[in-house]
Amino acid sequence: MVVLFAEFFVEANLNHIVQRLGKGSSLAAFTGGKKYPGLQEKLAWFYNEFVARVRRPDVRTAYRYGIGKAVRRRFPGFAGLYRFRNDISHGVINKTGRSLVKAQRLRQQATEMVAAFFAILERRGHRIPRTTTYWQAIKS
Repeated sequence: MVVLFAEFFVEANLNHIVQRLGKGSSLAAFTGGKKYPGLQEKLAWFYNEFVARVRRPDVRTAYRYGIGKAVRRRFPGFAGLYRFRNDISHGVINKTGRSLVKAQRLRQQATEMVAAFFAILERRGHRIPRTTTYWQAIKS
């Protein structure tokens, strides 16, 4: 459960960032107009928008140029969270949750990932209050 909450926390904060910056149309354009982009697409958009040296026009082009690997290098723990989330959504029992040590590590990495989002934004001149708690992430 800790791992699932960590995933909710990351995604809820990305949603908060998109909303506070008024970047919904930018996210939609990047994802090809998807009404409900997934966590990986949202993180790829964030990376493309605020981290990448060369911005790509859409998610397909970004993946062709290696944004998937870049995101996983820049945000340790994302691959584990994403794999866990996808397994759960497809009815596959993921063993990550069996180990308290692994679950706690992924939770810590999720917390660090979110802290990195806000640090990146601040360096780019965007001050956004961090208002999304774990509890709020679960409810949304």
